[in-house]
Amino acid sequence: MVHRWFLQRPITRNIAIAVVVVAAIAGLFYGIAFQGDITGFFRIGSVLPLSPFLEGRQPLIWPDQIGYDGQQFLSIALDPGLQDPGTIAALDSPRYRYQRILYPLLGYLLGGGQPMLIPYALVGLNVASIIGLVWVTSRYLQPHRETWQGLLVLAIPGVWMVFSLSTADLLTSFLLVIAIANYRANHPRAVAIALALACLARETMLLVWLAVVLTSLWERKRKQLRSLLWVPLPVAAWGVYAWARLGTQDAPETNNIGLPLVGIARKFASFFSGDLPPKQWVLESNFFLLLLVFAAAIAISLQALSANRLILIATSLYGVLFAVSSIVILSYYVDYSRVYMDVYLLLLLNNSPSPWLKLFPLVGSACASGIYLYAAISP
Repeated sequence: MVHRWFLQRPITRNIAIAVVVVAAIAGLFYGIAFQGDITGFFRIGSVLPLSPFLEGRQPLIWPDQIGYDGQQFLSIALDPGLQDPGTIAALDSPRYRYQRILYPLLGYLLGGGQPMLIPYALVGLNVASIIGLVWVTSRYLQPHRETWQGLLVLAIPGVWMVFSLSTADLLTSFLLVIAIANYRANHPRAVAIALALACLARETMLLVWLAVVLTSLWERKRKQLRSLLWVPLPVAAWGVYAWARLGTQDAPETNNIGLPLVGIARKFASFFSGDLPPKQWVLESNFFLLLLVFAAAIAISLQALSANRLILIATSLYGVLFAVSSIVILSYYVDYSRVYMDVYLLLLLNNSPSPWLKLFPLVGSACASGIYLYAAISP
């Protein structure tokens, strides 16, 4: 009886499977890769100053490394008001980092402001975001009898890269799918709220806001357009506050954007230079997988254009950003897999008349995820 009930509720089944998978992988990272130290999820390097709220805790530190973005989010979450001057000193680019306030602020609130609990809260928030992605994607695909494909969220390599590094991308991707699902269901206010929150987590989500605006114009959804007008205001207001609060803190030059296709050309050249060791070549093959996902998402959107206008425009805008990405972003497989993780989700959300065109690159994604997890967790 329980077995039949479970099978007849595919969304419940998907959520249960996601909980088991995420719990198992989280346990492997925590117990094996990070040796029981929760700070391992934040890739803390030895180059930048340590957050004053971590002093005396002996966090897991990667020697001779600058660390990764998770370290920056953790520093802000431990002191979201930037009350301690040591917090600002621990940030590599205070104004830039402080603009992405939603993820660290939620971590602070969920952790009750307790430095010992906040790292667990941030990791827990990413756990919830993965399970939430499976849930909302499954619901989105249910009318097309493709509910099981919600589990393919777990095949996306960027999901596990972000999870192991504790950046804000899982939260923004969850809000992105919430926005698209509510656009399809004609809930304008829910779309606007999801996008406004997403922009407070990562400013590049303004691209998705623009995609929804353009699609609303195309489909003549005036009510949706009116709701979208205020979406950029919260992130703009917070940006002004961050500038006023940290106006003397100059952001370093990152050079993430360059001339169109130059970064892509340099990336191709690196594969044939002979400088990449075999293991790194395998990991960097995520670049070719990403190209395949872009192509499949656009091809499917064009096949069923009336149902996939928003997906097509959003994927195209991400494609423009990808085309001008410099080698700074494209040189490291984690960076471009993380930044363009949403393209995998857009492919998954396509209403596809050719299921194989969607599933083939996602099977490749599952292989890439397995390779990454093996490399990241193996002692």
